[in-house]
Amino acid sequence: MGINRSLFSNKENHSLLKYLKFFLFLILISVVIFLINREIDSLLYTSALHPFKHIFARDPGNLTNILGGLGEVVTAVLGVELTAVAIIAQLAANKYSSNVMILFILNKVNVFVVSLFVLTATNTILVVNTLVEDFIPYWSILFNLSLIYLSIIIVIPHLYYVFNFLQPENFVGLIKKQSFRLLKEVNKDSSISLPEIKKEFFSRIEFIRDIGINSVGQGDSAVAVLCITTLKDILVKYFEEKKNFPKDWFERTGVEYLDPDFSSYSNFVIDRIEKTKTFIERKIFRAYDLLFNISRKSLRDVAAAVLLNSGLIGEAAIIQNDHGALNCIFQYFNTYLRFAINDHDPRSAFNTLEHYRKIAEKLLETNSYEVERVAFYFKYYALEAQKHEVLFILETAAHDLGVLLELAYEKKVINLRELLYVFLNLDQPIEETSKEDYSQKELSLIGVRIAQVKLAGFFLLKGEEELARLIYEDMKVEPIERINKIHEIIYTTTVEEFWEITPRGTNFYFVPEDRKKVLGKFFAWFNI
Repeated sequence: MGINRSLFSNKENHSLLKYLKFFLFLILISVVIFLINREIDSLLYTSALHPFKHIFARDPGNLTNILGGLGEVVTAVLGVELTAVAIIAQLAANKYSSNVMILFILNKVNVFVVSLFVLTATNTILVVNTLVEDFIPYWSILFNLSLIYLSIIIVIPHLYYVFNFLQPENFVGLIKKQSFRLLKEVNKDSSISLPEIKKEFFSRIEFIRDIGINSVGQGDSAVAVLCITTLKDILVKYFEEKKNFPKDWFERTGVEYLDPDFSSYSNFVIDRIEKTKTFIERKIFRAYDLLFNISRKSLRDVAAAVLLNSGLIGEAAIIQNDHGALNCIFQYFNTYLRFAINDHDPRSAFNTLEHYRKIAEKLLETNSYEVERVAFYFKYYALEAQKHEVLFILETAAHDLGVLLELAYEKKVINLRELLYVFLNLDQPIEETSKEDYSQKELSLIGVRIAQVKLAGFFLLKGEEELARLIYEDMKVEPIERINKIHEIIYTTTVEEFWEITPRGTNFYFVPEDRKKVLGKFFAWFNI
């Protein structure tokens, strides 16, 4: 199936010549239909066969008036329907994107329906004006009445189709399918213009992005999430096709310098994007970046969808072993964290870390050394959060790194100790500060130590006393009062589910009973 490249502002596709050709095509079809019907009437007349003679009036004047009146009805119905449909389509375009109107106008069903009305009207004119007293074309009249009848009864199903078409899931799904076809065409057709295909692909991404942004502005989280998921589906499909793309696809075309998503980048950044083959990834994640930023506080479910789908894209990049794409994903997750920290938005950072950790969990299966980089980022942004007094993030990072280390042990990764080293260096001494700030930082550092103690209990359960000892050696410098406080929190926390509604739902201070039993040995090393 060929690709309809007339969707967006392509000068060639929107040229006057194209529309003139379509206009001439309709005229040609009208004339051909008329001539074929007239030939059938001639054959029936010469054969003295008049099967339709008794159906219609025999007076050419009456037939002319009837058909002429019905022709006027058809044009009136066309005018009413076009008005109604145009209003509906324009409302959808105003709500989501102006490109919805273009997409609607070029839809094959809509083109067919309007063409049917036009053909009916033109055929009526030809039949009416060729009626003569000595030759009444009964077959042509019957065919023309059939067209009129079909044109009238098609109005209701067409209006239903229009309402259905303008549902976001339908036209967004159509754009997704067209994007998939574009990707397949890059691999199948070596004669196509790659810059033109890339431009078309970019335009579809922008279309979906604009719908998502406008939906956030109107508080329509369902459509915004739909757009986010669709962009993820497109990028995952792109990963599958990418390895077979020609080398020229990944080179800059010059269009990037005029694209708002790339125009602000320095030559160094553009060179890096070209080298890592991530123009498409950057384009989609730029859309995610915008959606995340505008929805973090107004529509948190949309921001959560950005994080979820960013994580799923990361897992797809790992499966495809695409290091360039994975590095791009890391950069955007780091950017999400930076946005949240600078804006003192701990909830967004809290959610970001969870999805970031899930990527690292998947990465443990293929390249555990890359997980060290993720662990470093966790540490870096946790300390940045502490510096900006977004305090709960340090505890969250500690919890996530603890979970990651448990999984790393289960998978027997060879750099477990390096990961453990990063984890143990997550905390930092409390600087001289006010009493209130001291109390808050103390609580955060206790949360970090609790996460480390939980990992020590895990190691003791697995019979890895040496690894548990490493955690003890790092903690033995702590004041005994803090160790006692950690001991008290662990043994008095008995509810695993947190008592407020949170995305994770777990209580970070909860320790299962089997670990509590072996932690008696761990705390005994502190002589408590």
